[in-house]
Amino acid sequence: MTARLRLGAALAVLATMIVLSCSLHAPLINSVSHRLVVHPDGERLSVFAGVSDQDGSADLAWLFVVHDQSELSWTLGAGDWQIQEEGSLLFVGSNGLSAPGLLPRGRYRVVLVDLAGERDERSFTLASPDTSGYALPTAAMSGPASVLVTCSWPQAMVLFTDSGGNVTRTAAVSSGIHALDALWGDSGWREGSDWLSVYALDPKSELGMMSWKIRLPD
Repeated sequence: MTARLRLGAALAVLATMIVLSCSLHAPLINSVSHRLVVHPDGERLSVFAGVSDQDGSADLAWLFVVHDQSELSWTLGAGDWQIQEEGSLLFVGSNGLSAPGLLPRGRYRVVLVDLAGERDERSFTLASPDTSGYALPTAAMSGPASVLVTCSWPQAMVLFTDSGGNVTRTAAVSSGIHALDALWGDSGWREGSDWLSVYALDPKSELGMMSWKIRLPD
């Protein structure tokens, strides 16, 4: 089934939900931000739409990200998208869109649909370079409470995450050995995090790179 057919089928399902919806306003995509992030196991696309919806986030149904040329698409709903409210502005999207092999470059469409079937659409172009030869940052424990970071990129940070994958703290970092207490600010990392990884940014291409995560000691 092509991306357009999949999108059409999903919209048809939405039509049956109209009678249950009290929506009075169509959603509006004000902006779309995107970034390609290279992980050790492949590329992932981060896409977020800045949305205005006077009916609130509960009225949003689906967000589609579609690459028509390759017939590749993702469907995000309330159970698997990330959403943040800041006053009347909503940010909806995902950090983890992936596909077999490298993600296709070129034009992508972002389609937001509410419970009444009202929709808005924007597009963006993914023009990132070939990442197959990029050197990713690495992290390794160096003693009981220090970490060795190796990174050739000018901007990098460590990400402390809990067992659920939630980022609990970040800190700017460069290559070398760093005490975990210094990165966290105190010894709170022992209770506030379970894993650590390094995220680097190439400012020229706006390309992100992520290391494997490592388990922190108790």
